[in-house]
Amino acid sequence: MTDHDPTQSELVAWFNQQKPEQLTDFLMTYISDNPDEQARWSLVMQNDKGGLNKSDISKMLTKALPAKGLWEWNKVARYFSHADDMFEIIFPAIKKCSVVEQWQLILKALQRLNKVLEKIDDSGGFRFYIEGQLNEQLTQLFNQQPWSDEDKANWIFEHFEEYKYDVFPSVPENFDLTESVQLLFLSLCETQVQNRIARGVNLSVWNEKWALKRLVEPLIERAKHESDWHEQCRLMALTAFDVGDYLAIAQVCLDADSALDSEHWLQKAYQKIAGEQVNSIRDKRACQAFEVKLRLALKETKKAWQIKWQLFCENPSFNAFKQLEKLELQTGIIDSDFVKKAESVLGKCYADTNYGIANNADALLDFYLDRNELEKALKWARTHKAAPSTLQQLADLIIDQHPKDSVELYYRVVNTVIEQKKNSAYQQAVELLIKLDKMLKDSGADNEILIAMISKIIQQHKAKRNMMKLLKEHFVI
Repeated sequence: MTDHDPTQSELVAWFNQQKPEQLTDFLMTYISDNPDEQARWSLVMQNDKGGLNKSDISKMLTKALPAKGLWEWNKVARYFSHADDMFEIIFPAIKKCSVVEQWQLILKALQRLNKVLEKIDDSGGFRFYIEGQLNEQLTQLFNQQPWSDEDKANWIFEHFEEYKYDVFPSVPENFDLTESVQLLFLSLCETQVQNRIARGVNLSVWNEKWALKRLVEPLIERAKHESDWHEQCRLMALTAFDVGDYLAIAQVCLDADSALDSEHWLQKAYQKIAGEQVNSIRDKRACQAFEVKLRLALKETKKAWQIKWQLFCENPSFNAFKQLEKLELQTGIIDSDFVKKAESVLGKCYADTNYGIANNADALLDFYLDRNELEKALKWARTHKAAPSTLQQLADLIIDQHPKDSVELYYRVVNTVIEQKKNSAYQQAVELLIKLDKMLKDSGADNEILIAMISKIIQQHKAKRNMMKLLKEHFVI
């Protein structure tokens, strides 16, 4: 109840003035017409008297989460609203049981929830309250169980080795394991890893690799915690199969300032590519990108630059150029013609398709803008397509020196926005025109060029009535 709600406050005051038998009559009248409410209050009464045992609560769990096939969100919402009401009684009742019984009941509730979710589409997340409470209580009860450390470690390992349930606490992360249980759990992981390797693991089969990698992961985390990078690499090597796996090990070595070990694993990655029937360009580039870092660590700056330049030429983009600039700051100038050559490479990026310009097609325009070479940028933009945001950036920069060109660039931008054919786009287009109008006035340019541009827009888009209406509101047309 909220204190600031006057209606509720008045009702509370009025209820307090009534005799107990009158309140009982009110309540019974309310619940007698609703079987669910009557059953719910009956359970509240039994629980208050301590009359609910483990068997009763177990039956309540089934009633709270009945097996139904539900897909409509409103029916699912009602299902879990009823479940929430039931669990308001169930949770206090469970807390009155022994610690062992509490564990059994919470675990059963989680199992039941997983079972019903097989036939219920809860994409709306209506179960989240119950799920959160069950997960929290299970993890809190774990260390309270009168089990041996071996039994606890076995339980954790059993629920870690494979996913038994979709809805369940994360194992072992959400369980506060004691040091003894943690060591026993890691020992079980280690034994199972060796058993799987002895039986043979086909790392090219995703399921086999994933199962082994999951078992190895806690051991890797321990190695990280103990800052034992040699052990970490040994464990990572157990599941290394893809280029990315070898590069990950190489990175650990590089982070540990062991460039020679890193180079060994990089060569493993290159060998993997060479052995593939179909060479992956992406894998090759990943290896080359890593080798740049490795060569820098080995003080082989010229080699690093050569590889980076090769990567740029094979896959040119403005971002790749900026990475080269950054590398030049690290290494000093290695190629005095770098910028001129980069300009030539970026000039070949442009490609116009039926679906618009290709990715990185306006890289050269970004290059000119970044270097503030506005005349070159304008010359390029006059004859090439480009991203609207880039054209607008250029238009804003040249409006004082080239107002007509700036207006023409804005025309291209506004036209692209209007072509989206929705009211929000029309509003955006008008806002761009208002901004352009202000900039032209601030620069002292002839306003006639804007009027002429708006006339072109009207001729081209006069069928778009909402757009025309907005133009009339803001401009004299």
